[in-house]
Amino acid sequence: MFVLTHPQAISRRAGFHPAWNRAVERLLNERTEARSPAAQVPAMDVSESELGYSLSFDLPGIVKEQVKVSIDGRKVSVEAAPAEAAAETEGARVVYRERSAPRFARSVTLPVELDASTSKARFANGVLTLTLVKKPLTGPTTLSVE
Repeated sequence: MFVLTHPQAISRRAGFHPAWNRAVERLLNERTEARSPAAQVPAMDVSESELGYSLSFDLPGIVKEQVKVSIDGRKVSVEAAPAEAAAETEGARVVYRERSAPRFARSVTLPVELDASTSKARFANGVLTLTLVKKPLTGPTTLSVE
């Protein structure tokens, strides 16, 4: 039989100092918050050239099929949601789980409009790299008066 005991219950029975009990409880609360289903904001690097921008996002634990990138004018959005973890073997049920792949989401608004048709996305080794091409600036246009 496999029995999981909450560390807080162990510290109460063992008669640890109250400060120790608070530290253990704070640690457990932080771990629970870190595993929440809310999206995490991935780390990002941005560089600019005359032709466009290069954005790199860290997406550990994600495969390229799980990444969605959208461009709307000046706004770039990246979302990545892992597939739900299945049981290791047929007929087995999960008793306890601490490991989970996080969901990532981030939106960035850049100073100029982007050309989505010529921009590119590449995913390798958990890093998403976007090469975003700036839309060419069009000067003022004239309208003929009828």
